Amino acid sequence: MIAIYQKELKSYFNNLFGYLYIAIVLLFMGIFATYYHFENMSGDISYSLSNLALVVLLVTPLLTMRIIAEERQKKTDQLLYSLPISITSTVIGKYLAMVTVYLVPMLVIGIYPLVMATLGTVNLLRSFGVIFAFFLMGACLLAIGMFISALTENQIISAILSFVVMLVIYFADAIAGMVPATAMGSFVALAIAAILLGVIVYVMVKNYIVALSVTAFFEVVLAIVYKVKSSFFEGLVSDIVGWLSVYGRVTNFYNGIFDIRAIVYFLSVISLFVFLSIQAVEKRRYS
Repeated sequence: MIAIYQKELKSYFNNLFGYLYIAIVLLFMGIFATYYHFENMSGDISYSLSNLALVVLLVTPLLTMRIIAEERQKKTDQLLYSLPISITSTVIGKYLAMVTVYLVPMLVIGIYPLVMATLGTVNLLRSFGVIFAFFLMGACLLAIGMFISALTENQIISAILSFVVMLVIYFADAIAGMVPATAMGSFVALAIAAILLGVIVYVMVKNYIVALSVTAFFEVVLAIVYKVKSSFFEGLVSDIVGWLSVYGRVTNFYNGIFDIRAIVYFLSVISLFVFLSIQAVEKRRYS
């Protein structure tokens, strides 16, 4: 795993992707910090980070689009399968390399509260808590992007899909607000989600029967529940999106609340998508 980690980390700094990612994040953080903290004399770093969140979401594909897709595109994944190292160690090594690149600008951002403290009163404990939560949020996005990269061998497609997914994640609450709170509105939205789930399953297993079976199972379950108790669906989509929202979990930290549940959620999402990435690579290995 260490060898894979070192290889991937070097690859990010042997081309422009690693430097470009770090430069973009720090550039926008500098702009936001100048406006909120130094011109308006605010010591709350959450203002800058809340604006930086969209930037991080949009540039995450720079790191994730090639992490596994490039191996499949160049057919070097066959070499990885022959190495005396497990697929689990390989994927985790790749993931940790991305997290390390992401950690570089976060460490620089960690200096901001210390600088602001020399100019006025700053709650350092709260500031570092917000930065820590923001780091975990970014780590979640990297895990999700890596899973998307594992589903395709085309880096461009991987980047586009990651970009779309990141936008959906950011605007999830707004999108959920567009869904009628009625039982029928939630039912239709979840039925569409079941179809999308079937598409994802097909991409992973390349088996129409399995994909259709998964879709049919959830569609039937939704239909039965709706028939028995339609009121169950009222406002359900908004509740689900609120519970699943990656970005929304940072809000409590912005408000000065150190939310342990959010940390558990972030770690769970990271573990889930790293696991799914491992399974996607394993599927490719045996096919």
